[in-house]
Order: sequence, then C-alpha cells, then structure tokens
Amino acid sequence: MKRMSVILMICSSANAWAADPVVTPFVVQLQRTANASLCESYKGDRSPMGLAMNKQCRNRAHAEFEEIQDEKPLRDCMKPGNVIDDDVRKCMKGL
Repeated sequence: MKRMSVILMICSSANAWAADPVVTPFVVQLQRTANASLCESYKGDRSPMGLAMNKQCRNRAHAEFEEIQDEKPLRDCMKPGNVIDDDVRKCMKGL
C-alpha cells in the first residue's frame, strides 16, 4: 500500500507533463485523482506522515471549495436570525 502511495505522489507532482496544452487536462485530472487517493489512504492515520497528509488534504479541500464562485446571493440563503454558517456558504455556492 505504501508503495502505491509513493507512485501516486510522483504522479501528483508531475507538473512537467503539463507544458503541452493537449496533455494539460489529463495531467490535472491525474493529479486530482492521485491526491484524492492519497487522502483516502491516509484518512484516520495517526502517524506523523498521516497527520501531515490529513492537514494537507483539509487545506486542499478548503481551497477547492473557496474557488467555486457564488451562485446565489447571501440574502437568499441566510437562515432565520441572520445566522451564517457552513450550510449558508454551501447554499451560496450552489452545493
């Protein structure tokens, strides 16, 4: 399992392949798949490597969520009492 993780790490860091515009979408999807696979393989691992991977996965997921453009205004998603939480943010993103 750890050998597969090393292979996925190498694939996820292969930005040199992204120089060709034809290959770029493939490389981007390959990196996302490798990152998701690594996050799943280290999920719940309490070793120092596992903790570092879990933190990196959380940061990546947060960054990907922030990249999504808002589809609805805040006024349409706000809860009674003007409460703004994660559910409201997901509503604004259209999720």
